[in-house]
Amino acid sequence: MAKGRTTPIYTSPQDAALAFYRAFEAQDIDAMMATWADDEDIVCVHPGGARVVGYDGVRQAWEQLFTGDTKLNFRLEHVVMMETVGLAMQSAIEHVYSADGTARGAAAATNVFMRTPSGWRLVCHHASPVTAVVMPAPTGPLH
Repeated sequence: MAKGRTTPIYTSPQDAALAFYRAFEAQDIDAMMATWADDEDIVCVHPGGARVVGYDGVRQAWEQLFTGDTKLNFRLEHVVMMETVGLAMQSAIEHVYSADGTARGAAAATNVFMRTPSGWRLVCHHASPVTAVVMPAPTGPLH
């Protein structure tokens, strides 16, 4: 963490997820890594990217992603959250936009959170590009 910052305590997996996407949009590496567990078994897979394991490797992957000038915004849809006493899983479709509102694509994302002594933390983020979002079958007559 950067000097002067206190480590946040996320009291729910939803709080940790929100902080994760805010840090992603802000390209703030310290805020991003504050959402992750400080553990050598954490795993991150960016769309089309390699599987990265371990705190240092995950941090390097985010630092590399944040070097670009393009800031991204996210809109999550079809969010499913399952939670137990110590583990939670969030699955969602991430709609990704440039800061100017231009659509950049979509990804199917899975985020796994673990309750730690310092609150809920991310232990796995896996996002895969999707070329089409499944639409529900029509329920009325076709026009």
